[in-house]
Amino acid sequence: MYRKLQKIGGSLVVSLPKKWTENYDLTAGTSIAIDVRDDGTLTIMPKLEQQNEIIKDEIVLEADEYVIWELLKKALSGLTNIIISGKKDSGGEDKKKKEINKALRKNIRRYVNRLPNTEVIEETKYQMIIQNFGYKKVPTKKLIQRLLYLVANMFEDLRNGSLDDLHDNFEQLKKFYFILVIHIRTYLRTGIYISTTSDFTPLEAMDYRMLCEKNQEIGEILEHFQLTDGILDFYKETEQYFNGIMDAFLKKDDKLAFLSWLKKDGLFRIANEKIENLEHDDRDSIHILLRIVQNCKDMAALI
Repeated sequence: MYRKLQKIGGSLVVSLPKKWTENYDLTAGTSIAIDVRDDGTLTIMPKLEQQNEIIKDEIVLEADEYVIWELLKKALSGLTNIIISGKKDSGGEDKKKKEINKALRKNIRRYVNRLPNTEVIEETKYQMIIQNFGYKKVPTKKLIQRLLYLVANMFEDLRNGSLDDLHDNFEQLKKFYFILVIHIRTYLRTGIYISTTSDFTPLEAMDYRMLCEKNQEIGEILEHFQLTDGILDFYKETEQYFNGIMDAFLKKDDKLAFLSWLKKDGLFRIANEKIENLEHDDRDSIHILLRIVQNCKDMAALI
């Protein structure tokens, strides 16, 4: 169904379907509820008198081979309650639900754990209830800050030999990066902020996306990096360089970002001098660290 917008005064208005207004006894002056959803759509609801008739923010999904993809779409569209139910036996009205197999339940839990503020709050053999506590309440710039701090923590974890913490921080990094991408993609596609407090331009949104992509690549390198005593000094130089870039972003300091951008060539010179006296494996590690240095320089240019 399509309706043309009309202009009355300074406002745009659209007529409601006559049959719908008659079904709910709506007349001029009747109150209705309008909800602007994260995917750019509007939901218009009549004001119902009975509490048990209020439309709930939930959906029931059947536990089939597509359910995880549907779960992610519904959670990221802002739905609060998502119920995953076992398939029903074919038959009459008394058909019963089948069990959700263990492998699928485990896979669902794994994907839910990747979504911030989303939890499985109830689980049986036949049904799983997932509640989304609202990642859209997290400001986009706070997400970026969180991503930067996670990589800074990963640098420290690797230096201290805290490999379990390193892995945990990397898992968090993937989770928050995924949400950051959804925030920015939605804004660029629809012009609508998912976060309730975001206030950036399309150009800034693209810069933030590229900055966080470089940050994510650094995290992926650190997750698998082998740190040895032979390269520890240059590793610390690289860590300090990253922290300087992060500081420039958090302070919104263009001058500090430019000075950090200039430091890249000096670090490359130090690395080339150091490589001559290293074993083969450590030389490879220095080249990997130089990838991080290059990413840091690219990040500085986006601040």
